[in-house]
Amino acid sequence: MDPFVERPEKQEQQPTLQLVLEERSETQDDRKRRYIRIAARCGHTFLSLFVLAGVCFNSNSSIYQAVEGEDNLTVVIFVAMVVVPFTFYYVASLLNPGYVPIVAEEMAADRATLLKSTSNYYCRWCDQAQPMRSKHCRECNRCVRRFDHHCPWLGNCVGERNHRYFVLFLFFEDLLIFRCIGLAWDTSRSSGEALQWIQFNGILVICAIVLVIGALAVSALFCCHMYLVLNGLTTWEHVSHNKITYLKRWPEDSTPFNFGYCKNCFVFCCYCSTQNWEKYIKSLT
Repeated sequence: MDPFVERPEKQEQQPTLQLVLEERSETQDDRKRRYIRIAARCGHTFLSLFVLAGVCFNSNSSIYQAVEGEDNLTVVIFVAMVVVPFTFYYVASLLNPGYVPIVAEEMAADRATLLKSTSNYYCRWCDQAQPMRSKHCRECNRCVRRFDHHCPWLGNCVGERNHRYFVLFLFFEDLLIFRCIGLAWDTSRSSGEALQWIQFNGILVICAIVLVIGALAVSALFCCHMYLVLNGLTTWEHVSHNKITYLKRWPEDSTPFNFGYCKNCFVFCCYCSTQNWEKYIKSLT
């Protein structure tokens, strides 16, 4: 039985509907998606390492001087600030975001029964029942549980299983970016004339521009996601509120899955298993 389906109580002389998961062979479109994901991850890694190298390997950088002066504590703290966001990035990028299992073709005759017994929603692309709060992602060609958005920078969807890691990545990436901006600023202050400094530090100037743009983008994205987390919403639900069947009768920016700020944060951070969101709707009707 699928994890998103509530298991019915056992009754005598009633057959149980079992799902058979289909292992799909890789198509040409699947290979293209895989190459795009690899390119996104390589692009993030290369750009991040380029900026870090441009900032840290400058002789006037405090990190460079800490290495030269064997200030191990400063070096260890900075290395940790680099490793942590990279770790959360790859966890969010490589982890299954919460794909809805695919019903095999031999179960096609039972799909109508499955739809009536598990959900009122149906995905015409996957040709199967769709759990509440899930959405079909055309980039991944799969339905994703508690779908938030498809992130091209991750090369992956952000859904029920990896959303918390994505938000943690944004938070620690923001800290690292502002730390690098501080290093670049300290390096520029230690020099004399500004034009002469720009002339001899072209790479550092490029890195600083990238850092400022990144700081604005990541900070805005982190604030938006914290607002959504505190209010029990996803990006898709916030943007398409009036188009989603189970949210139409609720006021704008309101949802039946809002349990208050504290519980919303607890559910978001600590609930690792898939949730049966239909039960919250049933409890209110």
